[in-house]
Amino acid sequence: MQFIRGAAVCGLTVAALVAGGSAGAAAIAGVAPAAGVAPMAGVAAAVPAKDGSADCGPVRPPRHLRWLDGFALRWVPPGIGPLVTDFAYEWDDVGFRSRVWESGPYPDESYRVDLQVTVMRSPSFTDAAALRGFLAEYLERDPAAWATEPFDHPDGPGFTGAGELFWLAAPGVAVRVFGGGEQVDQRDLARTACAVRQVMPMS
Repeated sequence: MQFIRGAAVCGLTVAALVAGGSAGAAAIAGVAPAAGVAPMAGVAAAVPAKDGSADCGPVRPPRHLRWLDGFALRWVPPGIGPLVTDFAYEWDDVGFRSRVWESGPYPDESYRVDLQVTVMRSPSFTDAAALRGFLAEYLERDPAAWATEPFDHPDGPGFTGAGELFWLAAPGVAVRVFGGGEQVDQRDLARTACAVRQVMPMS
């Protein structure tokens, strides 16, 4: 399971379960693009390379745009949960802005995370390897045993693994896309990641 640690949302501090549980926190508004900034036309889908890595190729333009901390979320999988919650929090020297899509309640009164998109900002994100090292610590994973492959996102280099993709969009700025259940397969998760594009630099 993955937890948001000490998430400060609208002046409150919460510890919210974001994989297999309920995201019980207040919503915060998404960030709209600056005036005059046009979203890029076309959504991309991940294309596997011969060496096992993946990159993004163009597909249909998006019908609906969403915004999160200077990024356009140009496509999300159909059928994911209708409960959408935004979080803002910090851990160590890293600032997080995260959006979570949940489905439920189920017969046992639980909620399940279908999709999570997180923008992370820290001066320690100097390259993709530094980002991977931070996530290994944050997610409590063994860096040597963590099975990841290179992922070439249009905004910058990163990695892909089972149920997640993450990349360095710019020095100090990274994005992680996580699928937490059966609602989103790896193909749709990769398409979601490829459709996340930086449109407004933010400090």
